[in-house]
Amino acid sequence: MEHNYYYCERNSLSFLAEPLNLFTNLSFILFSILLLKDKKISNKILPLILFGIGLGSMLLHSIPNIITAIVDVFFIILFIFYFLLILYNKLNVNFYLSLGCSAIFIIFCYLFGLNFKDTILKDSAFYFPILMHLYFLVFYFYLIKNKRRLLKSFFLIPVLFTLSLFLRTVDFKYCTIFPLGTHFFWHLLNSVVLYLSIKFIYLIPNRSPPKEPS
Repeated sequence: MEHNYYYCERNSLSFLAEPLNLFTNLSFILFSILLLKDKKISNKILPLILFGIGLGSMLLHSIPNIITAIVDVFFIILFIFYFLLILYNKLNVNFYLSLGCSAIFIIFCYLFGLNFKDTILKDSAFYFPILMHLYFLVFYFYLIKNKRRLLKSFFLIPVLFTLSLFLRTVDFKYCTIFPLGTHFFWHLLNSVVLYLSIKFIYLIPNRSPPKEPS
């Protein structure tokens, strides 16, 4: 059967052609609300961006067009950028260097996705550098003795993202066997990944202020 739509679940241009892909985005919104209510998280920007990710993806999976695609991608890029900015800064990287590294990483993801979209990774190629970065952090936390305690809270994040990205990548591959596709699993698992990531980043203590000269 020839499939002319972007996601396996979609078989027409109707508003509810992707019910699973549409409504599983509520998991992003639910987790964002939980984080907004969490008093341990003083900075609410990441939870608000997470809400935007859920809303943007709901728009794309109900009204697929260039505008909703831009909205969807905007919140994803904004989350990656702001998360990395906070992460690097908390790991004692200079603010401006953190800013530059975060921006460069976004550009690298775009270029990697552009160059490898025709491979087995397909359009999930954009997310592959993120997966590599997560595993790099696992090794970093393990190798740096005073960061090793962070591993326990972090390790599940790259494992879940690996499974999540795999299910996103094979959405079309098994479309004839599983007509609903696997993209909705990406939403469910990734919402957990982002929730855990936000919880994790606020477990890292803020940078210590410089000591005053004696």
